[in-house]
Amino acid sequence: MKAVDDYLASFRTLADQADYFTINISSPNTQGLRDLQGAAYLRDLLLTIRNENLSHAKKLGRKPHPLLLKIAPDLTFKEVDGILSVLLELNYDGIIATNTTIQRPSGFTSKETGGLSGGEFIRKRSNDVINYIHKSTEGKLPIIGVGGIDSVEAAGEKIDAGASMIQVYTGWIYRGPFFARELAHALKSKGEDWI
Repeated sequence: MKAVDDYLASFRTLADQADYFTINISSPNTQGLRDLQGAAYLRDLLLTIRNENLSHAKKLGRKPHPLLLKIAPDLTFKEVDGILSVLLELNYDGIIATNTTIQRPSGFTSKETGGLSGGEFIRKRSNDVINYIHKSTEGKLPIIGVGGIDSVEAAGEKIDAGASMIQVYTGWIYRGPFFARELAHALKSKGEDWI
């Protein structure tokens, strides 16, 4: 599969510009991309990127970039287990849970395909996946929680589920450019449990 070469080329191009790397294998808008989440391709892809990262860092005499993997919310927990096994074996720095979903809530009438983001539907599924990962790894694998964060309460749910950090996309669009600051201040005021 040519995907490994494509990821490797991207890593090499950006290695001197980035602070960390997310290997996104979960966008439903890229045909065939989610196939990389399966056992047939995942280990080879992640091993290749990890080895390139280590080699690049050694050559420059610095620490390797943190590497994270972004997964889909539509995986079964058995599939998540397979992914976690590879991440832990290869000492990846974390996981981002979750990307957009190909599922649709009941009553959804649009015929559009592709990833659905934002809202209660993705928020709940993302929380369930985060909580599952946190419990399965006993909190040893840092999680960046994403999906349906449109309020302080939604952000707090991600932290309570086991996320170490959060990412905001759709909520930022609807709540404006200062939403991240609002979240940071509100979560900090909630105390150490949400920082």
